[in-house]
Amino acid sequence: MKNLLMDRTKAPVSVEIERPNLPSIDRISLTNDLEIHVLNQGKQDVVLFEMVIPVGRYQEPAPGNAYYLFKMITEGTSKHSSEEIASFFDFYGSHLEITPTLDHVSIKLFSLNRFFPKVLQMLMDMLIDSSFPQEEFEILKQIRVQQIKQQEAKNNVFASLKFRELLYGTDHPYGRRVTAEQAASTLLDEVIAFKGALLTKPVLFITGKVTDDELQAVRNSLTLPFTPPTARRSNRLHPGVSEQITKEGSTQASIRLGKISIDRHHPDIHQFKVANELLGGFFGSRLMKNIREEKGLTYGIHSSTLHLQNSSYWYIGSEVLQDKVELALSEIQKEMEKLKNEPPSSQEFGMVINYMKGKFLGSFDSPFSSHNMMKSLTLDGLTEGFFYTYFDTLQKMKAEDICVTMNKYLTGDPLTTLVVS
Repeated sequence: MKNLLMDRTKAPVSVEIERPNLPSIDRISLTNDLEIHVLNQGKQDVVLFEMVIPVGRYQEPAPGNAYYLFKMITEGTSKHSSEEIASFFDFYGSHLEITPTLDHVSIKLFSLNRFFPKVLQMLMDMLIDSSFPQEEFEILKQIRVQQIKQQEAKNNVFASLKFRELLYGTDHPYGRRVTAEQAASTLLDEVIAFKGALLTKPVLFITGKVTDDELQAVRNSLTLPFTPPTARRSNRLHPGVSEQITKEGSTQASIRLGKISIDRHHPDIHQFKVANELLGGFFGSRLMKNIREEKGLTYGIHSSTLHLQNSSYWYIGSEVLQDKVELALSEIQKEMEKLKNEPPSSQEFGMVINYMKGKFLGSFDSPFSSHNMMKSLTLDGLTEGFFYTYFDTLQKMKAEDICVTMNKYLTGDPLTTLVVS
């Protein structure tokens, strides 16, 4: 009888990852001068409908107004209380997510196909018929104030917010932080005065088992009087200087250092992503090996590029013991200089390239994952070709290109540095 047991002393045969065929998005025109991006993928009778409404820090009259405005749509309409709205979505096995960001507000609706028309119509009613009850607003405000206080109490969260403030300046939409005092002092009348923003023309997406029935439901429901997005105001950068902040009772220090960076439209963005990955983008990176494994200064350290609609910035973040801050900063600088002057070995470079290929393919392992990837392209004004160019860069890039990229984009002015301890 043939032995069917796996020989675990031998590594499985590796296979070269080839250029993938990515899911494609159909763009379908609707009524009211709207267009919906359709990703028809999946066998289950479920869809994800998303409205991305371009209302964020650039458009809101005061910091935090967009958060309150869109969160209040779940708190009641002229016909339904907040409890009835919540019970309605629960009864139909649906889920509603409202996520305000710096650039827009995302409204995601997960629904079974057969109930999609009903729950979509309820969402439209909430947008056009919100009642803004005072009692519910006061409860929401209390929750928001406590959330902000909890964020400010955590060094790592506070450091990330403060670091962005240092990069852009307190007058810039990306640099402004919403304080607990601002959140507490917001009046319901201010939010109601901003309610016209609820009907700002959205960018629409639908993913899953999408049929003509779901598309017709969207056509029937989205007949609202949407208005064009408000033009973004021009804002100059007024960056701050590097800073060290001491907070009473802290045992660890949060480190952030970085700079304004190239965006996703830049021709070198893919090379920069590879260089960042090798430096601090994954668990096997140079920074993790040095700062965590060899020096034992932290549980984790990472580097990343955050892409906003109007700007991008690159940063390194970690939490270390207070008396190890200078050593950590010194070792970070050493690792950056090494990558500027000495290319990685073929083995190390091959490892990071294979990791990035696998991670990239994993980003499309489900319909909803694909939805998020393709949405990010649309909002940035990019096409599917961006991802194919990325994969081609992984195929063609050489180890010595790391040094060129590091010297091109991480040399010159000193990095903005923040230490919160």
